Amino acid sequence: MNRVPLNRTRPADEDQLASRVDRSFKSAWRSYRRAFKRCQKKLSKATVHQLRVETRRLLALVDLFDPLLAGDAADRVSRLFKQPFKASGRLRDAQVMLCDVERRLGRFPDAKCFKGELLFREKHLGRQLERKLRRTRLKPLKNRMNALRKELRVAVKRAEGRHGAQVRLLKSVDLAFANVVARRRSIVPVEPHTVHRTRVAFKKFRYMVEQLRPLMPRLAAGSPGRLRGYQKLMGDIHDCETLLAALDKFMREEKSEARRLRKFRAAVKHDRTVLLARYLRRADELFSFWQPAFA
Repeated sequence: MNRVPLNRTRPADEDQLASRVDRSFKSAWRSYRRAFKRCQKKLSKATVHQLRVETRRLLALVDLFDPLLAGDAADRVSRLFKQPFKASGRLRDAQVMLCDVERRLGRFPDAKCFKGELLFREKHLGRQLERKLRRTRLKPLKNRMNALRKELRVAVKRAEGRHGAQVRLLKSVDLAFANVVARRRSIVPVEPHTVHRTRVAFKKFRYMVEQLRPLMPRLAAGSPGRLRGYQKLMGDIHDCETLLAALDKFMREEKSEARRLRKFRAAVKHDRTVLLARYLRRADELFSFWQPAFA
């Protein structure tokens, strides 16, 4: 896998990279604002998911440029955007579990009682997120993003020209990829949560690569489809694991329903085993996605 050649620096190159950076931040902010307002207007599985995706993209862009920023500028921005993001996480889990249970009801009609619990949870968490979104003002976020863009325009031109800026961006991705590799090597097949830790690290790496592509068009990295597919392998395991945890809690609290749900639980557990084996067969595809430039 060949790297993007780092050519000799010219002022025009520096201006071009600075312009690309500025456009990337403008685009990320517009997409985030659009997703945020849609979520404010209507909370659905699609709008909550899109808000989380756009938040991840924006935070990945900030993380990518962290080495060019002074002090804790990136951390301050990240803290602001993570507040509504965290509030949406539990609701997203409930929505995914609900879809999964509904899909299985034909085979396991006794799971209707658990579906009722998930419907209640979705409604309760939805109200919490609605209140959170109403209290969140976009103007402070916009002001922080504008300040960050101004700082980056100067920082990109000051980072020893385009060559130096490219090197620092590649190092950011190298570090994110090294973290994924470390997580992959620490996976214990009988402990699915170790796969989830790898997935969290991989998400950051994937979104950083996604944000880097427009800035370095000749970037050599795994295709977006392959990265997304690899992440989905781990995501399916996490969805099963989350469903099992919620189901176990429900069965402990509602002992009268526990017996009727045993077959349903066994099916979910079997699916988790199958998905885990499928991922482990392809786990080392990870190493084809990125060739570290600065080991």
